[in-house]
Amino acid sequence: MKITIHLLLLLFVATAALAQPNTTDQLNAYLQKSANNGWSGSVLVASQGKILLENGFGDADRDAKRKETAETIFSIGSVTKQFTAAAIMKLVEAGKLSTDDPLSKFFEDAPADKAGITLHQLLTHTAGFPGAIGDDYDNLNAEQFAKLAFETPLNAVPGEAYDYSNVGYSLLGIIVERVSGMGYETFLREKLWLPAGMKRTGYLAPGFKKEELAVGYRNGERWGTAHDRPWLPDGPGWHLRANGGVLSTVGDMYRWYLALRNGSVLKKELVEKMWMPHVAEDPEGHSHYGYGWVVQQVEGRRMIWHNGGNSVYNAIMSFDPEKDLCIIASSNSNDWISDDISLQILSILEGKGEQEIPQQEPWENNPVTNAIHQILVEKGAAYFTENSDAVLRNAGFDFENDMQLLGVGKRLEEAEKWNEGVVLFEAYTRLFPNIVIAWNRLGICRKAIGDLPGAKAAWEQSLKLRPNGNPAAKWLKE
Repeated sequence: MKITIHLLLLLFVATAALAQPNTTDQLNAYLQKSANNGWSGSVLVASQGKILLENGFGDADRDAKRKETAETIFSIGSVTKQFTAAAIMKLVEAGKLSTDDPLSKFFEDAPADKAGITLHQLLTHTAGFPGAIGDDYDNLNAEQFAKLAFETPLNAVPGEAYDYSNVGYSLLGIIVERVSGMGYETFLREKLWLPAGMKRTGYLAPGFKKEELAVGYRNGERWGTAHDRPWLPDGPGWHLRANGGVLSTVGDMYRWYLALRNGSVLKKELVEKMWMPHVAEDPEGHSHYGYGWVVQQVEGRRMIWHNGGNSVYNAIMSFDPEKDLCIIASSNSNDWISDDISLQILSILEGKGEQEIPQQEPWENNPVTNAIHQILVEKGAAYFTENSDAVLRNAGFDFENDMQLLGVGKRLEEAEKWNEGVVLFEAYTRLFPNIVIAWNRLGICRKAIGDLPGAKAAWEQSLKLRPNGNPAAKWLKE
């Protein structure tokens, strides 16, 4: 998830003036109004070492009427990548590895096309790995994941192009384990989080109670919490581990910012290396990627940030290190994006009040869904089946965003193009095997072409994922 350049220009300019006399009241008023309109999440705003606001708004659990607070636990998504980068730098600090080390140093079975990939390339998304090679909740262990990654063709020659990749960060997490001899979460907790005072950050180690976690909502429907998803005994599988899914609070994330700023968990020169603009993210060079952070320079100011989400939760952490301004925001619903909340906060801090935020592209009618839909309609179901991954890549599909596939499927169903719908939802369930609606729609499309055994199999799988409140139960009975 990335915010647009236009919005980021607003973000940078908004750092010009801060903390006006009634700023906190204005922030509270805006956030409460947003909560009244359906947003829910937690926010922390700090300027020059002073916390201006630290609170929760809206419901953490709509059914139980449990309110969001500053202590509500939320998924930080891909903001996790900065922790993996910091773990690598901690091992650099200890002299146990170098960012120039190749994969072959840590994986004897690394194939020839991947053996020379360096840690620097993994950290900067220039290794050539695809964005994802499976669903977040397809619970592969480290060995299984590495094997799959090494068997997967690269999208580009290592070092030649920026291509945002969760795969690369999961491999970095495995390297952290192999070099340190400790589990990924254990290493982070002992070497980084607890020294920074972060007792409420992790996957399982903090011992979160279910009622402390924000419940996620997807298109208005209850999705549940991260701990309702299938995980391995020691945390998420490696499609998610080390690249996303860490749970935290706004207060703990601010403690992390302070620890990096003060050099208390990592030498300042290594922190600065994380914050260096190593690789351009776009041809114009408006935005650069460091190590687990996005770095941007506008009008002489440096803003460092990262966001993340899984089409349910989303979060953003951004700061201006020179002005000592830090904003952390979360949301437990995909209807509201934390990036927008953060940008409005910055505008209020500058004294401009609320700004009109351009809306994101609709999930069912945008250039990506249009391109996929066109191929399906023009070239047919058989062609898509044989070339689905290539078709999706060429269309610019975000392999972390299943909503794009749902958008295509909805249009195919509305046009009663059932054969095309079947192959689309077959690809959908292969890439995102734990999305209930994908299995339900696959069953509907199979039933429409007379494949009753196939429909039955799809709905049975759906019920395994969500036994209660699932319309598939009624369809099976019918």
